[in-house]
Order: sequence, then structure tokens, then C-alpha cells
Amino acid sequence: MILYNDDKYVANAPSVVALGCFDGVHIGHRAVIEKAVKIAKQMDLASAVWTFGEPPKNFFSPGSVKLLTDKAEKCRRISDLGVDMLFCVDFTQEIAALTPEEFFSEVVIKKINAKHVVCGFNYTFGAKSAGNTELLSTLCERHGIGLTVLDPVTCGGISVSSSLIRSLITSGEMQKVSEYLGYPYTLASTVIDGQKLARRLGFPTVNLTPPASIILPKNGVYVSRVDFEGNARELFGITNIGMRPTVKADAICAETHIFDFDGDLYGKELRVELLNFLRAEQLFDSIEELREQVQKDIAAAKDFITKIR
Repeated sequence: MILYNDDKYVANAPSVVALGCFDGVHIGHRAVIEKAVKIAKQMDLASAVWTFGEPPKNFFSPGSVKLLTDKAEKCRRISDLGVDMLFCVDFTQEIAALTPEEFFSEVVIKKINAKHVVCGFNYTFGAKSAGNTELLSTLCERHGIGLTVLDPVTCGGISVSSSLIRSLITSGEMQKVSEYLGYPYTLASTVIDGQKLARRLGFPTVNLTPPASIILPKNGVYVSRVDFEGNARELFGITNIGMRPTVKADAICAETHIFDFDGDLYGKELRVELLNFLRAEQLFDSIEELREQVQKDIAAAKDFITKIR
């Protein structure tokens, strides 16, 4: 896959392009992208995705939309869908000022060299999101470009959206999140040095500082699956998200105890998938009480893992 991520991008071949923000690359987004890939093969053209690194709302109000995935993770998941070209660009004042007609002419035709466009039913484009699929249809027809607009993707009768998934994450409903995303909610970051209290308790942990731009689930303990570069086997654990009130931590942290693992991961890139919510974060009267609860958490997590295997 060729990645274009600056304002000098120009497609190196005519394309079938999927247009959208695609935050999270959830099952609805995947339907759009996979449709573009399929049509591209039928037309013997390159498949492409055109998207922003972050939702445009964050340009006008920084941080107002917490992301389901950071830019690197978004690009990785789109690449996994077999796309030939990915245009993942920053939303700028210049892009914000383009009318829908200008966006179509300058981006869809000149930059992407699109011969067919694929998007979701609620796709909008141009200044103040003035363009919709009806206008897009008119513009495509005028320029002899094909258009495919996909209906909402539903799961259990519910229309899947990034905003719905954000709501489910903040309420800790990780199994539903996995169903709607098409993969488990994932935290990816470099392992940092911690207080090492958990090691003294008999439960060594690895610590991640979640990026500020990423939406976090409610504080608590989760069943987790862990992966890192060089890992050759499936590893599970428990992850605590929060402030660790019993030990008076001063910043939110994702702290993971990995079952049946003994190794040094400091400085490595770690991916932690949250599979299921176990309990809320709580303040314990003593370290010994905390130790006893962690043992119960581990037992509950292992029981869950046995059921899903």
C-alpha cells in the first residue's frame, strides 16, 4: 500500500476511492472500504481510501472528539483491508474553505484521479459539510464518474456508528464494542517504568500512558489480551484503567498483569485489547485487601478466557 499523508499527494493511477473519516475503521467503515476494493478489482483500477487523520471537528475545537484509534492504528487497519493507496491527510484551513464543488474538482478528480466513488449514506463534504450524497451523485454524473452509496450497517438491529461505539467504550461495554468495531478496543503505547508496587504484591505489571487523544473506557479492571513485537504466543491478563487510589497514583494509567509471562518489556510497543469489564476501580483499606481482590480478578478473568476459547 502507498501512503500519502501530506498536502502534496497526487494519485499515481486512476482509482476507485472510498471517502470518509473512518474513525475506528468499524464494521460500517469496512463495508465501504471493502466495496471500493471489490469494485476496483472489477474495473482493473487501483483501490484508494481518502480520509483525515482526525475528525474535522477537532480542527475547529481541538480534542472535542476523542478518537477510537490514533492515526497510525487507523492506517494499519485500512492497510489490512487490501487498499492500494491511502490518502490520510490533515484537515487544514485550505480544505475547510473548499466548497463541495471545489472539493470534488480539486481533490476527487485532480488529486485522487477517481473513476468511481464509494461512500456511506451519511457522507458529507465541503465547507460546513454542505455537500451530501445527493450533490455527490450530481457531481459524479456530470463528470462521468461512478458512485456507490452504501446503506447503514446494522448489528443486532442497531445502526453502527463511531459515536455509538464511543458511548459503549465510556460505559465499559467491551464485548459490544468488539462486535461493532469488528475487533477488540485496543490501547497501543510504549511501556513505561512504574512504581513497581504490583511486583512487590506478587503481580508484576506493565504500564502504559494512554494517548490523550484516544477515548478511554470507564476506570476499572478488564480482561485483556496482550501483543508486542516478537511475541509468538497468545497472552492474556488483567488491565486496570484509572488512578489506582489505594496507592495514590497522580496520573491515569493502564496497568496490565500478563498471565504466565516473565520478561522485560520496558520501552517496547505494547498492544492491549480490552475484552471484558470485570469491576469498577475502588479504594481498598489496605494493600493486603488489594492483593486479595487482584487474586479474585485473575480468577474471574481466567474463567472468562476459558469460556471464549
